[in-house]
Amino acid sequence: MQIKALIAALALVLATASSTEAAPNNGVRAPVSLKDRYIVTLKGDADFKTFSRALKAEVAAENAREASGNGSGVVSKIDHEFQISGDFKGYAGTFAPGLIKRLQASGKVAAVEADATVYATATQTPAGSWGLTRVGQRDLNLAAGYTYPDSAGAGVTAYVIDTGVLVSHPELEGRATFGFKADASWSDGDGNGHGTHVAGTIASKKYGVAKAASVVAVKVLGDDGSGTNSGVIAGINWVAAQAKAAGKTAVANMSLGGGKSAAVNAAIKSLVNSGVVAVVAAGNESQDACNVSPASEPSAVTVASSTKTDALSSFSNYGSGCVDIIAPGSSITSTWNNGATNTISGTSMASPHVAGAASLILGANPSFTVSQVVSQLLSKATPNKITGTKGTPNKLLFVN
Repeated sequence: MQIKALIAALALVLATASSTEAAPNNGVRAPVSLKDRYIVTLKGDADFKTFSRALKAEVAAENAREASGNGSGVVSKIDHEFQISGDFKGYAGTFAPGLIKRLQASGKVAAVEADATVYATATQTPAGSWGLTRVGQRDLNLAAGYTYPDSAGAGVTAYVIDTGVLVSHPELEGRATFGFKADASWSDGDGNGHGTHVAGTIASKKYGVAKAASVVAVKVLGDDGSGTNSGVIAGINWVAAQAKAAGKTAVANMSLGGGKSAAVNAAIKSLVNSGVVAVVAAGNESQDACNVSPASEPSAVTVASSTKTDALSSFSNYGSGCVDIIAPGSSITSTWNNGATNTISGTSMASPHVAGAASLILGANPSFTVSQVVSQLLSKATPNKITGTKGTPNKLLFVN
């Protein structure tokens, strides 16, 4: 079959990808489209292997035209191939305008989005942590202790899809490993600190909700805290494969976000279908969480942020349509990439409290499915404690 005929017989989805960002409370950086870079998603009836051969041949032909001086000056390249739970199939890379037009015209292409950037950020504050105490109490009493199940999340794997993790941090007690990086040029560490902070809230000895869970670093943001939606999807793709191989329910935390992306949301849905509880930050732009990804994906557990006075954090995204639960996110102390600690704020800090709680539920109930974990998270939450919710479901995370 000629390559053009094969391309016409297949379908790809282009989704605008944004680099992901741990939501900040000090202003919003809009996603920036990346020139000539796209996410292409296939329809469900497309054969991935057949289409991959066709696309690679088409890329080679397009680059031959470029070399002869008859092209647009863009060298086409496939950077990532995605297959998540059989539901999400596609590619990300640099594609010349003519090739993009042919892909968009294909009957097998679901969508084409331009890849874009977002950023991981948080705000440093001087206050100490209080989140563990709050999620262990029905009523506000920060002088009380933190009580959690004896299993403490043992046997559960929590994937931290972020800037990496300082896996040698003493607070992680050897329970953290490095798993994947979206860019081969990046280090295997965490040059930013954000991912290490998230991992500490999930599972560290002193600051963690699930103190015996294992953490796996999935690095999709660079040391400057920026990345791309295509890189995030590559990380999700890797996590889904790991969960499938392990054959048991796992947890993934995504304290990041960017502009609304159909491709990212579809990848999250497929991750959940792979048996992974996907916990995501609502975002820090003080807007409806339905406007951003991955917070707008219904299958994810989307987390807004609260303060130590039981108010919705001023920076937190909100809304009844996409937010599922609220957790402490203002002035949270946790592990940092220098081997010590740091105190920062954001829905990025709220989300790992919930990921830790999901790990506790799985540790006590190893046979639970994703839906059973999520059901218990939401049914156990403390109702009607948070003020200024702006229509957000008034459910505060509770751990016991």
